Amino acid sequence: MKDHPTAVHEDSVEDRVAERILVLAPTGDDALLVSRILEERGLDTVVVPDLTELTRELHAGAGAVLIASEAIDNVESSSILQEVLERQDTWSEMPILLFGGSVEDAASRATEQLGTRAQIVLLERPLGIATFVTATEAALRSRRRQYLVKQLLDELAASAVEIERVHDDANRAKDEFIATLAHELRSPMTAILGWIQMLKMDDLDPADAASALSMLESSTKVQSHIVEDLMDVSRILAGKVMVEPEVVELGPLVRNMVATFRPGAAAQGIELTADIAAEPLMAWADGSRLQQVGWNLISNAIKFTPHGGSVRVSLAREGDQGVIRVCDTGQGLSQELLDHVFERYRQGDGGAAKSARGLGLGLAIVHHLIVSHGGTVEAFSDGPGKGAEFVVTLPLHKPSAV
Repeated sequence: MKDHPTAVHEDSVEDRVAERILVLAPTGDDALLVSRILEERGLDTVVVPDLTELTRELHAGAGAVLIASEAIDNVESSSILQEVLERQDTWSEMPILLFGGSVEDAASRATEQLGTRAQIVLLERPLGIATFVTATEAALRSRRRQYLVKQLLDELAASAVEIERVHDDANRAKDEFIATLAHELRSPMTAILGWIQMLKMDDLDPADAASALSMLESSTKVQSHIVEDLMDVSRILAGKVMVEPEVVELGPLVRNMVATFRPGAAAQGIELTADIAAEPLMAWADGSRLQQVGWNLISNAIKFTPHGGSVRVSLAREGDQGVIRVCDTGQGLSQELLDHVFERYRQGDGGAAKSARGLGLGLAIVHHLIVSHGGTVEAFSDGPGKGAEFVVTLPLHKPSAV
């Protein structure tokens, strides 16, 4: 069974066209003799009967052209060839080997007949076969270099298009980030101002006043978290994020983080469970920074999991690594978002959870902090609506031998 025969054939045809040597001589015998000499050396030749056919073959592509000077003596015919050469792409300068009599006589005449967009090599008769073949091979090498230039120009053009696309995506992401930031800051601020106005009116009963203070505290914490994320990103960009490691036992750390979120998860109808390894797993880490990582991962999982769903947090040893997994049954991630999920300003796909998308900073901060600890963090999902799993690995601390 053949795989993609058409594609292979097209590629080989294109390569052969770029290597072709077009031969135009005043008599068929001369052209056939030249063609036979070159083909015996593995070079692909095409004999053409006149300038009209030569120009037609040039449009298809060629590596070099061999022309007897007599074939372009006719001014009208040579002007047709000159016009084709003048219309070449900027990268192209067709090598033309011109056989004639005296080189001194032919030089200025050849330029006048063919213009300046040809790489003309004048060969004086009589000409030895070795010299002729060497000149032809040199012309082909020159043409190959031109095709390399064309390839580079094509790649540069494609890169320019890609750079422009990435630039547009970055600008769009930043615009969305600014809009989301304004919304995220305005929402708790509106709640804070509302409750302050009610407290100033002094007509709340003690129970409502206590609720007001609780809401003020909650809204202030939300704003504080937003500001901390912004400051962390600023520190990351400036290379000033401080990590102060010490020996930390991961089990109690993860267990406490889960306990912190369990009441809020239950209030949203989400089951939050933990599966913590019984053995002590010690890491050389900054405990407060690991709490920040856990806060982001668990809060994200709860945020994007609907009522009735579940979030599971686990900690286990895998070789000499401590592995923390946060797995949810929520919104899930598309492949496109998975490829960029740890980049700054990247947010969820929208949908039902659009109002809870956040600033797109938390996972970027998580990635930076875990890498700073010598660990890794990865995201997995089977697609939208199929949940997501974030896996953090940290090297375990090995006590030094006494």
